Amino acid sequence: ELVFWDNRSDDDTERIVRGIGDARIRFHLSPRRMSLAEGRNEAMAKARGRWLAFLDCDDRWAPDKLERQIERLQAHGRPGVGMVYGRTRSFSARGDEGETIYRYAGRPLPEGRIVRHMLLEGNLVLPVSAMVSREAVDAVGPIPSEFTFAEDYYLFTAIAERFEVLCVQNTYCGYRVHSASATARNKLRAHEEGLMVLERFAELLTPTELQRRRRVYGTLIGIELARQRRRRLEGLMYLLRHGSLAFLFGGTLRTLHRRYVLGNRPYS
Repeated sequence: ELVFWDNRSDDDTERIVRGIGDARIRFHLSPRRMSLAEGRNEAMAKARGRWLAFLDCDDRWAPDKLERQIERLQAHGRPGVGMVYGRTRSFSARGDEGETIYRYAGRPLPEGRIVRHMLLEGNLVLPVSAMVSREAVDAVGPIPSEFTFAEDYYLFTAIAERFEVLCVQNTYCGYRVHSASATARNKLRAHEEGLMVLERFAELLTPTELQRRRRVYGTLIGIELARQRRRRLEGLMYLLRHGSLAFLFGGTLRTLHRRYVLGNRPYS
């Protein structure tokens, strides 16, 4: 089945989708404009299958993406798996932008109980790559409404806390990056919500680990505040109080390397 959730689009989406004439496609028009968390909750509730996967309107799947994930699940052969994800490459108008989780370029993404990876390294699972079980979705409950841009990070972390996670190490997904995307336009809120996820699962980390990750988010939030002309001073003060200068300088070097040595990820 394909549950097509139309979040009050203002183009010809409904006419195009209904015109396909395939009974496996079930079109739903949202009664109002919803946040990402609300929309995902509603769409997941309408899905009938044992496994759910996500394809946002600007991303790509290879034709055999789901097949390869099911094969990985069957090869594992044991119960208790709540999610199967995979490698993803970013792309933009100029073409391929490289490995999305660039820290894992050339080495395997983690499997098993990966919740600590999710908290210490950030969200490793892009929605376009994820396949989650109905059992896991029901177990962790709906995504809280306060998550508007990190709803996927919350959902996948909550699943990783309670279930085993598998990974397809080949690339079958494409994640579009562009300056007008919701993520690019709302980086401050995305980082604030990333910190909210961290605090919800804080008991899974040691006090030292938790403080270190708080300072990472403090750095990211301070940078985004400082980019706003009217909040520049506020951002600098936030960075000094809550951030990490070591992470700031290290991140700057990593960004320069990606942009000018590897020549990719211009929107990160």
